[in-house]
Amino acid sequence: MKLVPSVQQLETEMTAWRRHLHANPELGFEEFETACFVADKLRSWGIETTEGVGRTGVVGTLRGRLGTGRSLGIRADMDALPMTEARPLPHASRIPGKMHGCGHDGHTTMLLGAASALARSPDFAGTVHFIFQPAEEGRGGAVAMLNEGLFERFPCDEVYALHNSERPLGEIAVHRGTVAAAADRFEIVVHGRGSHAAMPHLAINPLPSAARILLAIEALPGRLTDVHSPAIVTVGSLRAGEAFNTIPDTAFLTGTVRTFDHKVQMTLETAIRRIAKNEAEAFGASVDIRYESPFAPTINTPAQADAMIAIASEVMGPERLVVDPPPEMGSEDFCYMLQQRPGCYFLLGQADDSHQAAAHDTNYDFNDAILPIGASLWVRLVERRLSAGGAS
Repeated sequence: MKLVPSVQQLETEMTAWRRHLHANPELGFEEFETACFVADKLRSWGIETTEGVGRTGVVGTLRGRLGTGRSLGIRADMDALPMTEARPLPHASRIPGKMHGCGHDGHTTMLLGAASALARSPDFAGTVHFIFQPAEEGRGGAVAMLNEGLFERFPCDEVYALHNSERPLGEIAVHRGTVAAAADRFEIVVHGRGSHAAMPHLAINPLPSAARILLAIEALPGRLTDVHSPAIVTVGSLRAGEAFNTIPDTAFLTGTVRTFDHKVQMTLETAIRRIAKNEAEAFGASVDIRYESPFAPTINTPAQADAMIAIASEVMGPERLVVDPPPEMGSEDFCYMLQQRPGCYFLLGQADDSHQAAAHDTNYDFNDAILPIGASLWVRLVERRLSAGGAS
């Protein structure tokens, strides 16, 4: 392992920054204090700073002292989740119902550490943009920044991002193609007619329809789709009624569809709509369907993935590197930045004896041991991709 010395010197500070952010979580598009914290740090290091990009996003711009050249974007997400933290950590969330349960506090801190180190020694040719994105967790933060001209205002020839993972501490996984799935979400409302439970003949019970819809749509992958193109349909909630002796008017199903292929994605949406309509009508009910596609597949470009592989091997050694593992069924809105610019999104393992909980678990806590690793990877990426001789 060959960490950047100037980053190693920041380890104590970075841990303090991360724990401050963890204790003060903010949800998507509400990251006002987080954005202020980030902007104050960037300005204190002499980095040109722009706030309010995509509502609560921040972009820091640093130009190298070795002359003009290409431009690079590195993105970190800032938002927390609407969860209540379970572990009584010294730095646990101070805000009930809000928690950094996905490690975005760590992602932000690693990019801040890299920005600090590079600002002190900007030994590169060209420009790096430090992109601190709001609202990654399903609220459209990447699209909001792009819609406000992110890449027109802050030109980037390439873009990069990372995410912590349940892989062993320090292990790095890089994909030279698809990294993560598209994620659709749906809500199906079955409209029936309520009545007393003792008089079902006067009602149109929405629950049998809802139950049949649930079983039918969860069985779609592998039957309707090619088994070589993985897909998942999961109903996450089924809600109906309040009393044991009453037939309700409506039933609500919500869920998600995960796919890697656009054709499969469209096939499943069509099938879910058809099944919901037919099953409801068979019982005399009707349906309303709300179907959204907030995440496309996250797909790396091979050249930038190879660049990241080289950096990871340099910093962590080839024995800590995993190339082209199976793609993740999770999703990531960095996908939309990768649709507009070549780049790479990779995974950095954080699991050890004290950090076993997966992201989105109320017992999750980011492992501060990987802070200098992530920051070192970003520093070396900038130095190598923006070298005076140009990127390979």
